[in-house]
Amino acid sequence: MINFNSLQLVINNKYSFVGIDKQEDSSRFCLPKGFNSQKSQLDNFNSKRDLFFLFYKILTTFKSICLERGYLDNNSKQLTNDRDGVVKTKIGSNIEDDGEDNENIFYSKIDILGKLLDAYNEPKILSLASRLGKTDKFDLSKIHKYLHQGVYLPNNAIYVDQMLLPKKVVQFKTTDIVAMYCYLFCEIKQQLKETINPKIISLGEDFRERYLNSQDSLFDENTYESVLNLLKDALETIDNYTAIKDADYWEYYDAIELFLYGDLNQAEEGEIWGIKNFHTVWESMCLTYLAENNDLSCLLHCDTRYLSSRIIDKLKASEKVIDIDNVFKINGVCLNPDAILFNLIKSNFRQKTTYEIFISRHDNYGYKTNFRYDNGFKTYQKGKSIFINIAYPAQKQSIYTAQELGKIYQNRNNQYLIINSPLPKNFYSFWAIPEIVNNEHLNLMSYFNHFFYLALKNKIFTWNSFYEKFLKPLNINFGDDDDFNEYNVFTRSLFRDKSEKYISSQFNQFMTQIFNSQNTSVKIIDIKYHDSDYFFNTNHKQENKEKNVRKQFVYEYLLQKRLKQHFDSNYLPNIESSFWIPDYRSDDSNLFKKDQVFLDDYIELNKVNFLLLAENYSAY
Repeated sequence: MINFNSLQLVINNKYSFVGIDKQEDSSRFCLPKGFNSQKSQLDNFNSKRDLFFLFYKILTTFKSICLERGYLDNNSKQLTNDRDGVVKTKIGSNIEDDGEDNENIFYSKIDILGKLLDAYNEPKILSLASRLGKTDKFDLSKIHKYLHQGVYLPNNAIYVDQMLLPKKVVQFKTTDIVAMYCYLFCEIKQQLKETINPKIISLGEDFRERYLNSQDSLFDENTYESVLNLLKDALETIDNYTAIKDADYWEYYDAIELFLYGDLNQAEEGEIWGIKNFHTVWESMCLTYLAENNDLSCLLHCDTRYLSSRIIDKLKASEKVIDIDNVFKINGVCLNPDAILFNLIKSNFRQKTTYEIFISRHDNYGYKTNFRYDNGFKTYQKGKSIFINIAYPAQKQSIYTAQELGKIYQNRNNQYLIINSPLPKNFYSFWAIPEIVNNEHLNLMSYFNHFFYLALKNKIFTWNSFYEKFLKPLNINFGDDDDFNEYNVFTRSLFRDKSEKYISSQFNQFMTQIFNSQNTSVKIIDIKYHDSDYFFNTNHKQENKEKNVRKQFVYEYLLQKRLKQHFDSNYLPNIESSFWIPDYRSDDSNLFKKDQVFLDDYIELNKVNFLLLAENYSAY
């Protein structure tokens, strides 16, 4: 058990180990880079406790990824180095990384939590808590089943001394190894902020009521020592008074004993628990966030070395808005930036507008979805007016679109609808896009929920993704006669007589115009495990130039060559570089914070809130 008050907080910018170690008979909690500014505020029992459980979750997530990807082997004592540099030894699990320090090592010389959490087997616990056994309690409703076992007395009474009823076999009045385990399990899970089965909570509370005060907690600074002593006494009592000790008993006893008596002071000098080369964990945290919080069609490239298989499958299945495969091959060497992200920065085209649309009497197979916008002219002007089709899901032939919109917007003389705000989300529209889509036309598309604008709004830039996200859920299937007979308003009216080839061509032309006319950028993201001071320290100037800055120039040069193949030379996306560095900010709800200007702002130093990113990472 860890006494968090005894841990000395350290931040070593030259050593990549994060976790707990022992140096000169002193137990130290080694924090990552980027924690310097908050170190004094963190030097207390509660903060060190919270940080320990936070890092436990982080390293558990990272280790599970390494196991899943085959970088670790929990069974064999040692593996031969392969292409990924995977090594397993007796003292820890090693991952050789071709980064700065070559070797990445998990340490768990004193497995403080692991064995106790690994012993959790919910069905077994619940069955042990209510297994059939002989008891001196009686259920009179079942007395007839035991008459043949009874002793008949002279007064014709029957004496039954035992019944076979549900009984807690391993529970002996106040000594209950299962309940004690459940109490410790719940205490740990609460610190990890994870859900617990109410039945397990009930068993744990039963133990608390009989041994502890109701407010006592094992992880509270004021009650830590007293609760620990009570728990040790309880374990001794249980062991002394438990007559039958089967394999289940010893499994829980050993896990509890290790948790209560595991002492950091018993460990030898050196690393006790944690990981060497934390930069790989930091990279995994950042790239997991990027993959889970961006449209994957815009994540043009991502280093998948420390990502879960689930995320990798999603990345492989996503269609990219720009193909940059093999773009980073140069002179026979394949470079591997951490991430390339495409951004569409839409100009501020939205304006408060009122549109007056004429209610057309045109009938599309029983549906009246057609309206005419005269584009500022008082009457129809050939080539100027726009014919807009508007519909909503499950629309029936007997109800025209104008009737439903008339409940929301002003209807003038039963000829015009006055649209003074964007249509509700359940209305969709379509019309052929013009050769040039300007901001005025984008504003019109936004007001009428044009299908293509909705794709743009949701950062969907490819036809396949658009079809899956918008058309398929509405059962729009071009050229399908069966669908035609299902009275689908979108197939029969909005997209009447239009082939999938035509619609996809219109969609791609629209997106091409947007990319060429709006502000677009491609950001090269490099995950750096350094604090802010490193980049401004003159002692690191040459190292920074060789290992960081020069590499960004190469990335940009190669990427620019590929972008020229996709964009008009007048509308090439702006290429930006960004270094993501760790920064612990407990009082900031923002994930990103731009640091001071670096290299005349050529490369953005982006401070990433470690606490928020960690909570995001451990949730996956």
